[in-house]
Amino acid sequence: MNNRNEENNYRWDYREYSGNYGQNPNRDKTGNRGLRVFLALLGAVILLCGLFCIGMAVLERRQPASQPPAVNEELEHLPEINQENKPQENLPQQTEDGRLTPVGIYKKCAASVVGVVSNSSSSTSMGSGIILSEEGYVITNAHVVSGMETCEIVLQNGDSYAAALVGADNQTDLALLRIQDVPQGLVAATFGNSDELEVGEIVVAIGNPSGLALASTQTVGYVSAVRRTITTELGYTMVCIQADVAINPGNSGGPLINSYGQVVGITSSKLVEEGYEGIGFSIPINDALPILDDLMQHGRVTGRAQLGIMAQLVTSSEAAYYGIPAGLRITSFQEDCSLDDNGAQVGDIITSIDGWAVASFADCSDILAQHQPGDVVEISLYRASSTGRGKTFTIEAALIGS
Repeated sequence: MNNRNEENNYRWDYREYSGNYGQNPNRDKTGNRGLRVFLALLGAVILLCGLFCIGMAVLERRQPASQPPAVNEELEHLPEINQENKPQENLPQQTEDGRLTPVGIYKKCAASVVGVVSNSSSSTSMGSGIILSEEGYVITNAHVVSGMETCEIVLQNGDSYAAALVGADNQTDLALLRIQDVPQGLVAATFGNSDELEVGEIVVAIGNPSGLALASTQTVGYVSAVRRTITTELGYTMVCIQADVAINPGNSGGPLINSYGQVVGITSSKLVEEGYEGIGFSIPINDALPILDDLMQHGRVTGRAQLGIMAQLVTSSEAAYYGIPAGLRITSFQEDCSLDDNGAQVGDIITSIDGWAVASFADCSDILAQHQPGDVVEISLYRASSTGRGKTFTIEAALIGS
C-alpha cells in the first residue's frame, strides 16, 4: 500500500525539475522517433513566423509615422492668457476695530526685528532679537548668547554692527545686548500687555529661522494657551505663552506680536518630538520687562532670594553609586551668606529646603522664588564621614538678595 504523504511531498530543488525525474528507463527508444519529427517541424514553423515578424517591423519603420490630429484644429483663435496687477487702491491693512492684517503687522514691525550672531572660539550661533530702544538696546534669549565672546546685530536692511552683552539671566532665558556704534533711525518695537491675550487670538512671529539666509520671515498662528508651565533644558520652570506659529532654530529671541502690532512675547522654544508640530512657547512680555529693566540697570537680576552659595549637582545616578543622597553639594560660600555661620560646611549636600526635596537647581530656584531676601528657611544637609557613615542634620539660615 502506497503512502499518500510520500506521494504529496513537494520538491523545491529546481535541479530535479530539469533532469529525468519520473521517466521510465526501460521505455523503447524507437517510440520517440515520431516525437522528434514533430518537434523539428514545430521549430521550423516558429522560425518562419519569427522571420516574418522581423520583416514587417523593418517595413513599418521605413514608412513615415502618421501624425495625430492637432488638438487645436477646431479652434479659430487661440485664447490669450491675461495677467493683472493688484487694484491700484490700497487694500485695507487695518480693520474697523484697529486690528492690523498680517500684511499690516509685518510692515509696522519687521524693521524692529534683528539678527543676532553670537561668536565664540569654537562655534557661531544665530538667533533673533527685538530693538528695545533707539539707544541700541536689543532683547534676545540667554541661550542665543551663551558663551559668546563677540556679537553682531544685523538690521533688516543687512547692515551689521558690533554689540556687547549688558546682562543675561538663564533662569528666565533673557538677555540684553547693546549696539556699540548706534546707527541713526533704529525703529524700537511697541510693547503690549500679555495679560490681555486670549486663546484663539491671532499672533505672528517674525525672525530668522535657519539663520540670516531666511531673515525677516513672518509666520502666522493662534494663541493656544496663555499660561503654560514648561521646564527648560537647564531645568528651570517657566510660564509661557503657547502658540501654533512656526518657531524654528534662529527664531529664538524674536517677537511674538498681536494683531495691534504690539510685542506680547519673546519666542523661546518649541516642543521637538516626533509626531508633534505647532507647539511653540514664548516668554510673556509682562514677565520679561522687569527682568530686562534689572539687566539694564544692574547687569543682573536683583531682589531674587538666594542661598549665597556655589554648588554642584549630585545626580540620582551618582547618589546611587556612592551611597549618598542626591542634592546640591556646597563648593563655596559668598561673603554675606549665613549658612556657614549656622553650621554648614563645604562638601555638605543640601537635600531639602523647608521640607521640599532639592534634586536639581530648578527645584532650588522654584523654592526660593516663593521667598524674599531676609526670609529664614530650614535646610536639611547631609555630611559624609571618613568612616563611611554620614549624617543628616538641619539648620536655619536667612536668604540674601541677588
